[in-house]
Amino acid sequence: MRLSIYSFAVMFLFSACNAHAAVDTDPETPVASKVDTAPCFAAVVAGDDDRIIAICGELIGNEKVMTADRLKAASARGAAYARKDQTDLAIADYDAALKIDLTRPDLLNARGELLRKKGDRPRAIRDFGAALKIDPQNEAVRANYKALAQEIERMGAKMSVQPPPKAPLK
Repeated sequence: MRLSIYSFAVMFLFSACNAHAAVDTDPETPVASKVDTAPCFAAVVAGDDDRIIAICGELIGNEKVMTADRLKAASARGAAYARKDQTDLAIADYDAALKIDLTRPDLLNARGELLRKKGDRPRAIRDFGAALKIDPQNEAVRANYKALAQEIERMGAKMSVQPPPKAPLK
């Protein structure tokens, strides 16, 4: 999982550059970034998680930063938190990224992996399912969805053969 999240962050940073114009079509989006985004994105390229966490956070909620840059910063910091096993903070950053663009199967998959790790299977399966609706051919999402569905099925099968718990005696 560590490798996939790191690879995702680097891949996302470069792929989002091409989608930049499509994301910033909202008339309320600022025309130009007034905040220097270069240090954040340099930290992403360098793979420096501590710098990503320290620097990119100021971009995420800043309305003066272009939408595409806020999306890149949130997903990069989420991946950095995930690599540091700070699951709740990573999920919060993926939540922020998905508020900007809910059509990203890679973000839904990354958040789903973290939710599954945390034990929140219902939300994880929903994220994997939503990602599959967007990109049915995404092998990583398909594998995660299948594995979690099988895990849930096994849990249900175990519950059906176990005797019910006895009520405490009074």
